[in-house]
Amino acid sequence: MLSDLLQARTPVVYFSTLVGDSILTLPTLRALAEMFAAPITLICPKFAFDLCFREVSPHYVDITGVAPGGPPIGPHAHRTLDYETLVSEIGAIDVFINAVPWDIPSNGFIRHLWRRLAPTTSIGFPTDDDYDVIVPRDLPHSADLTFKLARLFDPSLRIENYAQPLLLQPAVQRQARSIRAAVPAGMKVLVVHADAGWTEKRWPATRFIDLLDRFLSRHRDFVVWVVGMGHEELNVGHERDRVFPHLGLSLDLAMGLVANADLFVGIDSSMLHAADLARVPGVGLFGRTRSAMWGFRFAEHRHVDMSAMEDITVEDVLDAMEDLVAETSDRGEDIEGVRVGIRPSAIRRSTKADLLPAVRQFYDVARLWHREEPTDESVCGSIAERALHLHALNFALWHHEDAVRRPGVGDHEVARRKRCIDDLNARRNAAIEDIDLTLLDRTDLNQSAPLYTETPATIVDRLSVLALRILHTHRTEQPSARCAVLEEQYDDLFGGLEELLTRIQAGEIRFKLYRQFKSVPQRSYCDLFESRDT
Repeated sequence: MLSDLLQARTPVVYFSTLVGDSILTLPTLRALAEMFAAPITLICPKFAFDLCFREVSPHYVDITGVAPGGPPIGPHAHRTLDYETLVSEIGAIDVFINAVPWDIPSNGFIRHLWRRLAPTTSIGFPTDDDYDVIVPRDLPHSADLTFKLARLFDPSLRIENYAQPLLLQPAVQRQARSIRAAVPAGMKVLVVHADAGWTEKRWPATRFIDLLDRFLSRHRDFVVWVVGMGHEELNVGHERDRVFPHLGLSLDLAMGLVANADLFVGIDSSMLHAADLARVPGVGLFGRTRSAMWGFRFAEHRHVDMSAMEDITVEDVLDAMEDLVAETSDRGEDIEGVRVGIRPSAIRRSTKADLLPAVRQFYDVARLWHREEPTDESVCGSIAERALHLHALNFALWHHEDAVRRPGVGDHEVARRKRCIDDLNARRNAAIEDIDLTLLDRTDLNQSAPLYTETPATIVDRLSVLALRILHTHRTEQPSARCAVLEEQYDDLFGGLEELLTRIQAGEIRFKLYRQFKSVPQRSYCDLFESRDT
């Protein structure tokens, strides 16, 4: 029955809680949006859509406001929500999913709303609502618990496949990268988040200052960024010259800085969850809240749990940081084949750690590009940016070729598009060569190892095209059977790329650059097909 629901014409997902919860819910919404044949409509506050959910679906209904007889929903909630207006805006729906797993005050609002919407099928977690499908609360971590909504439709799904970093606006990504680029070469960044609206989540600023002094005195290759909306600048200790406040930034830019850091330390907050999705190693501090429910789930981490925040000592946190740095360094030596003493940033920013997450974003960024123009700026030194540049060229190629195949397109339009396709193909081949050349420049090859003739960049190119094929298959009316085959191919090919990079770095195999020679301006032409139509 549940698999049949994926063919729903008007599926709706409701979400109403805080910023951190929206980040924890994002993997679930990514999976649901991928499975449903029709685009889902999100009923959520505007902040959650703008920050997280805009990549999931272009359709949403803003519920920022004060619920009738209930609490405000979303920040700056000035208007009073009106049920009849919202029902009219949402329209008729056949599947309703409540993605909030907890008993919270806004449950009263959604109870009255979804009953007025009268969906054919309703799904939610145990409350006093009589949903058609009730999902038990039997997993400790909030991200895993919410992901049960996706696993209802496909129990084989793994949350790790949907736990990619926040997909920020291109301008925000560029700004975050430019701030990182200003850090002197060879230095690493520890990002700290210390403020919280809930007083019982805070750790004394004096202890943060002492912690940074002691950590920075031991690690001369680190600087600190302090992010958040509070006033804890923390740059008043002995090592204050290496502590840089970035307070009061927009949430998306602050999270962009978190994603560009090498190590995170902070309280239970949305910044911790952003670091977790970005796989930034981190130490989380927990007092009244529990790390088993709200802590790191995906990145290398340490949690410091006490009954109250004031019970956490500087030594507790410093030991956790040192232990995490040492463990990540040791693992990097085994996996990446790097020299002893390397720190987490060098591991994270190595070619393998940089390239694979970028490839994992191919599907999501292409989905975003259907609503926002892909940027085609000059490629910087990052191997991830080079991979996304290649993906943008494939995206353009795909849609020019689609346009040529439209019924009734004129000869002039076909000729114009064909010249665009030729130009893009030349640039695509150059981009493939550029990725391989960059990898060769950054890898110490074992020249006596056997030669592997398929290069990493050619696999990246195949993954790019396959991600586009999966995306466009999902946009058809009956995608399921074909998509299962395509996704299996994608997973196999991605695993092959990961293994290839690992074996190259271990010195087991080598590769070399193969020039395509497809952009030579002068060519000889064969007249064999000059007058033939087939």
